[in-house]
Amino acid sequence: MIDRKRGRIFGVNVVDLLIALLVLFAIFSYLSRPDEAVYRGNQMYIAIQDHQRLDSRGFLVEAEVTGTYLWDNTPFHETGILLPSTAGRLRLRKRDGTIVVIGGERAYIEDVAASTIKMKPLDSYLVVFELEPQSFEGYRGLISYLESLKEEMGADHLYLDIEVAVDSPMTHAERQEIVNELNAMYLVKAFYLPRADPQGFVVNVVKAEVSELAGLNIPEGAVRTGRIRAYAGYSEEPDREFPQGYHNVSAKGLL
Repeated sequence: MIDRKRGRIFGVNVVDLLIALLVLFAIFSYLSRPDEAVYRGNQMYIAIQDHQRLDSRGFLVEAEVTGTYLWDNTPFHETGILLPSTAGRLRLRKRDGTIVVIGGERAYIEDVAASTIKMKPLDSYLVVFELEPQSFEGYRGLISYLESLKEEMGADHLYLDIEVAVDSPMTHAERQEIVNELNAMYLVKAFYLPRADPQGFVVNVVKAEVSELAGLNIPEGAVRTGRIRAYAGYSEEPDREFPQGYHNVSAKGLL
């Protein structure tokens, strides 16, 4: 049965056997992938990989999760934005700003043990481009500029990676108000307030939508930005030409 001299088991070369097993494993992995981005609780790593693929290309992804809330074993069924996730877990930010940690069907240290996860990017297409640093007399001027750009491009969404410096002092109460408003934003990946001093303050946001940025109560004062990365989101492929340096990215094929 085992021929050690020729490296055969039941007459089959060991190397050939290993190759055949690898091929079978690859076929099984492909066939076991979920249809229509619906994942079972035991497919958490596939869901994480698919989300990371979309996230790396600039897409915000919404997910509908059903499962069990582990603190009291009650049913869980919520929709929210998926945040960058690691260590076999997904993080879901609900519309009220609450972040819930999602584990697989055998989770025990996360908030929720998922039975199903349904993912969908908020946009089917993104046009990614850069904007030069800008200066305005006030925050409303910046928002008006961005809203006009969104309308001009005919986009459903306009997301921004942007750093905004404001020449205005900020009290602790004003800072907390802005933090609360940022926490309440739904269409945003992350935010930071890295600096505040008597002369002014800085707000950093990653993948924030301009319609929600418009609601921030930024104090009066001159506003400057660094270089801005912008993502115009569309439900249908945009039927227009964009300038050189604008990149059209499709979500199709990433799931």
